[in-house]
Amino acid sequence: MDKPNLHRHLNRQINKFLSEITLRNNSDLSTFIKVINQTYLNYEKDAELFEQAARLNDKEYSEINEKLKQEISKRDLFELKLIEAINQLNVDDGVKLGGKDNLLDLIKILNREIEIKKEYQEQLNSAKILAEKANDAKSEFLSIMSHEIRTPLNAIIGLVYIMEKENSLESIHENIEVLKHSAQNLFLLINDILDFNKIEAGKVDIEKIPFDFKELIKQIAKSLQVKASENLNTIQVDIDADFQPNLISDPLRINQIITNLVSNAIKFTKEGIITITVNQISIINEVSTFKVEVKDTGIGIDKENFQNIFQKFSQAETKTYRQFGGTGLGLVITKKLLNLLKSDIQFESEIGIGTKFYFTISLPINKYFDTIVTDDLQENYKEQDLNGMRVLLVEDNLINIKIAQKIMSQWNVEVDLAENGLVGVEKFNLNSYDVILMDLSMPVMNGYEATSIIREKDKLIPIVALTASASFGYLDRVFQIGINEYIIKPFNPKELNMKLRKYYKG
Repeated sequence: MDKPNLHRHLNRQINKFLSEITLRNNSDLSTFIKVINQTYLNYEKDAELFEQAARLNDKEYSEINEKLKQEISKRDLFELKLIEAINQLNVDDGVKLGGKDNLLDLIKILNREIEIKKEYQEQLNSAKILAEKANDAKSEFLSIMSHEIRTPLNAIIGLVYIMEKENSLESIHENIEVLKHSAQNLFLLINDILDFNKIEAGKVDIEKIPFDFKELIKQIAKSLQVKASENLNTIQVDIDADFQPNLISDPLRINQIITNLVSNAIKFTKEGIITITVNQISIINEVSTFKVEVKDTGIGIDKENFQNIFQKFSQAETKTYRQFGGTGLGLVITKKLLNLLKSDIQFESEIGIGTKFYFTISLPINKYFDTIVTDDLQENYKEQDLNGMRVLLVEDNLINIKIAQKIMSQWNVEVDLAENGLVGVEKFNLNSYDVILMDLSMPVMNGYEATSIIREKDKLIPIVALTASASFGYLDRVFQIGINEYIIKPFNPKELNMKLRKYYKG
């Protein structure tokens, strides 16, 4: 047996208990010893491998443990900074952060912030969509306005050209009504735009004037009957027998509201009936509450377009405009004016059957007068003769001078002319006048300067501004310098007559 190959522990035991002779003479024993020796060797090898593995595991564990400590440290630092950042937010749910055991609260706040940001994003998207729709509506509105303005202008320019070429009395009489109609349409269109602009800017004040509501309704029906007849329509008025007509409010704005509703009904009705109904609801503490209804038998409104008809820059649909025209501002203005009167417009409609607009309003009763004169508000107002009235017209535009002179000559008014503010001041110092009509934009000296100089000498003489500008800052400045009233160009001659009549001493 080759003893040097034996494991050291086994070799020591064999030398202690067995002789060389015994080992040589017993082959089975030698075989057994070899098996035992191999077991010793295997065991030692396993022990060595185990020890090496243990050393490696200890090293890896140490490295992993160190990395874990570093990660925990980073997490704690991140959490601390995150808490500091979140504590700077307006946390309105009472959660206080600052410790290491509030990670759940931290997650809740982060989730809430994410939800808020998501909600803001959705709101921004919705606002973007609405803005795009509004922009499209404005573009459509501007296109409509361009068409509405250009149409009467085209008629005016074309007819003036024809009248110049034909140069006959028959041609003048034939075309003058068309000119008048086109100019009136253009005038009403501009008034709609100005009224809408005033309301949007909050510059409309509601007056408190006594008037006869019943008479106002009748005059509206009478003045619009000619227009209704063009579509073969008739206007009917049905006023409650118990209705109290003597009221206090702003008759000009109420006239505008009802006129808008009736004009709208006429436009969308052919060979039908437009009915204006007034029903008394109650009279309590000298306040009358009543319902006004304008009903037609026209084309009606599709339910899909109900929400659009009171929106600015919008009509029920584009094809409606193409067929019937209009700016789409009438109902918007009507709704906003009623809101100023603490009321609101409502409506019912069915395609092919007709439409009914109505509102309920409460107004104070005028208990001091039985009859109120409302001529000033009506289209059939008759201009008053102002014989002997002296007016100083301060105006630089020759055409405007000629028009104003011819109009006032119809009322026998004596007109003295001044081509600018400086000449106006000089003439005022040398003469006596009942009223001064003052243009504001003039060369040499404008109307503001001239008015200020005149007011230093005379605080009482009536000064009425004639201006083509209707901006609010512009008109506010007019009153600040001492002007009594203003008339916006192009002006209605009846309006000028009414203004002058107030200061007539004849």
